Amino acid sequence: MEQNAFIMEAITGVIFVVVGVRIYLLSRRTRQAPEYLIALTFLIWALGYALYDIPYAFTAGDQSIAPFFAYTSLLAFNLGNVALALFTKDVFRKQQHWAGWLVVAIVVCLVLGSAGSAWVGDWEQVDPVANPGYWPQVVGGFAPSVWMCVEGLGQYRSARRRLKVGLCEPLTCHNFLLWGVAGALWMSLEFVLVAQDLFYLNAGEWSGALGIANGLLEIVPIAIMWLVFFPPARYRRWIEGAAPA
Repeated sequence: MEQNAFIMEAITGVIFVVVGVRIYLLSRRTRQAPEYLIALTFLIWALGYALYDIPYAFTAGDQSIAPFFAYTSLLAFNLGNVALALFTKDVFRKQQHWAGWLVVAIVVCLVLGSAGSAWVGDWEQVDPVANPGYWPQVVGGFAPSVWMCVEGLGQYRSARRRLKVGLCEPLTCHNFLLWGVAGALWMSLEFVLVAQDLFYLNAGEWSGALGIANGLLEIVPIAIMWLVFFPPARYRRWIEGAAPA
């Protein structure tokens, strides 16, 4: 793994742990499912990074890690994506039957993706051409972030209309926007991941620039979600002061 990418992924993993634990403790107080599900998402993704990055700390040069660590890391990220889909369902479409079926479809794509990767021995899932599970995996990873983006921005648009007539709190309206933006950034991350794999397929090495972009597109949405769940007092006053009278 390229050194810059390794450092960015290690930092991202640590941030996922810190924020995930903090939101999990919040969920213990609120007893609300959304807090628990997003905390679970972050902690499982942190596990995925740990399984992949920690073994690389003990390898030399471009030596690959053992298939066990690469594949279990893939499975961990898949579980995190399912948790993110469940989070979006619980926040936005809790009573909608089609939302449950969408979660099932995401699970099916991820199962096909991981099974296809195991079938051809592409444990790190980096071969878009020879791995039949690659594109189902991409769809399964892409769909939860697309769903979160669409729901967040759609609810934000509706909340702005309610805000003008005093039927929505300014912070609640703004949180919908933050959810949508976080989803959009995670969508962009999926494009970067595919670009990384295509670069590796053609060049035989990882792109340091894409690795840094990968890390940034992980870290910034985490910061956004921190603002959703733990908005500082000054930030709250700014949002409430900027709301239309």
